[in-house]
Amino acid sequence: MVELNLTTAKKRPSAVARLSAEPLDDEARLRQLGYKQELTRELSLLKNFAVSFGLLSMLTGLGGFYTYGFTHGGPVSVIWGWPLAVTMTLTVALPMAEVCSALPTSGGVYFWAGTLGGRHGPLYSWITGWFNLLGQVGITAGVEYTVVMYLQQVISISEGRYYEFTRAQQYGLYCGFIILHGVANAISVKLLGWLSVVSVYWHVLGTLGVVIGLLVIAPVHQSAGWVFGTFIPNPDTGVNNPFYLFLLGLLMSQWAMTGYDTSAHIAEETKNAAIAGPVGLIMAIVGSFICGWMFLLSLTFSIQDPANITNPDTISGGYATSQIFMDAFAARFNGNTKPALAFMLILFVASNWCGTFCITANSRMLYAFSRDDGIPGSRWWKRVNPTTGTPINSIIAMGAAAILLGLSLLGSTVAFSAMSSIGVIGMYISYAIPQFLRLTVARKWFKKGPFHLGKFSLVIGWIGVFWCAFITVVFALPNQYPVNSQTLNYAPVAVGVTLIFSLGWWLLSARKWFKGPVRNVDVAVKTACLAEAYQRGELDDASEPFTKSSDDGELEEAPGPVTSV
Repeated sequence: MVELNLTTAKKRPSAVARLSAEPLDDEARLRQLGYKQELTRELSLLKNFAVSFGLLSMLTGLGGFYTYGFTHGGPVSVIWGWPLAVTMTLTVALPMAEVCSALPTSGGVYFWAGTLGGRHGPLYSWITGWFNLLGQVGITAGVEYTVVMYLQQVISISEGRYYEFTRAQQYGLYCGFIILHGVANAISVKLLGWLSVVSVYWHVLGTLGVVIGLLVIAPVHQSAGWVFGTFIPNPDTGVNNPFYLFLLGLLMSQWAMTGYDTSAHIAEETKNAAIAGPVGLIMAIVGSFICGWMFLLSLTFSIQDPANITNPDTISGGYATSQIFMDAFAARFNGNTKPALAFMLILFVASNWCGTFCITANSRMLYAFSRDDGIPGSRWWKRVNPTTGTPINSIIAMGAAAILLGLSLLGSTVAFSAMSSIGVIGMYISYAIPQFLRLTVARKWFKKGPFHLGKFSLVIGWIGVFWCAFITVVFALPNQYPVNSQTLNYAPVAVGVTLIFSLGWWLLSARKWFKGPVRNVDVAVKTACLAEAYQRGELDDASEPFTKSSDDGELEEAPGPVTSV
């Protein structure tokens, strides 16, 4: 008789990690990890890539944050901050893709931390889950705010004057777009897959249209020396140190390079997830880098008057991206700025794709965390609608969380950068934890999947952990001085509250009942799966969970763990 030992691992690897790289079909692999297929598996590699690419959305992240980057160092921060941030991001993303290949579940970083953390896996999983949720909400809030700002620019260009929303109108539109994007997610996975493909074409063709069109229309172009070598201090920030100003300016680029773990969060909806998930993740980053740098170069070369693009007395109200568009058209067409509306509409539609996929990612994270009973009211949030195959309750919950965070729009002049910092810090802390565990606790026994980094895995991994720690510190610093209630960077407050809350709850209660990722596959089913793997010779002798009985040749339980998740 075969039995399943669910004791916690202390010295040996979990069977989950040892078996995860075996060439099984998607549902068998998922059962092996302890879960049954509940979400609809409809997405191909292209669609997996498309969702992450649409969420990264350079037209949204870079276009919406160009003003911030330019006012924190000028062209140098904008142009050189981008390749620096992307290069360092790859040191985080490549090891993430490696783990995703071995452990392709919707839980993503949260599940990986629990699996790779050994006997302390539940604690690591708990903290990672809460920080990832914080980051997901921050990213969604920042993107939805960008959608509202793009709409404001569309109206301003249409009317030929700066149209300013009241804070109440701004917040109302913000909530409306969140609801719209939530509905798009709730309808069906098939619709989401279709939207993701359309989004790729929109972003690629839209980027090419804006890049080429702007360069052609602008009658005057800045010199290469100015674009690649000019640093512009900004006394309005109160920051006098140019290096510090450049580091703060990196937020533009790092913000745009956050959220690529979406490919992991939709792994249970992706075919051939062990390959499509990690490859889709890396493809999204590389594709975004190319499109993003073309976009930034086109914008910066096409600036007609550097002093005008952040001037609050213009039609854009100092919103640099749309002002660059208008200045170029005005210079070409005798002051006519209306044609710039075409470019702004391209960005506005792209931002709506981005907002939709933000809800996709964060709802899947909440679904996975709730499936393992890590959230109050888990029994509600883990429900999957049988008709649509989507976690509608999780979609509603994460939309509501972003709406609550958006209340900061009503009382802060730096709400956008604060929400963005919260998103980046929360996400990268959650990225760093499983990567650190992979390099330490699980270093000797982690079994790589079909996508792996070979001998470069450890070196790249440690660089990535350093980068996560570095940007966590930098983006928690004030970005405007003097610091007061209006200019305070609330990111460290949000991070501190999350840390105190998660650790406090763990010590007071959660450690007694939260055991990390909880399997929803019947014990008998998983036992049969492991037993079959053993009989095929797929478990190594040094750490196999079963042995053959000397009496009757049947499988019986061997000492040691089968899983530590």
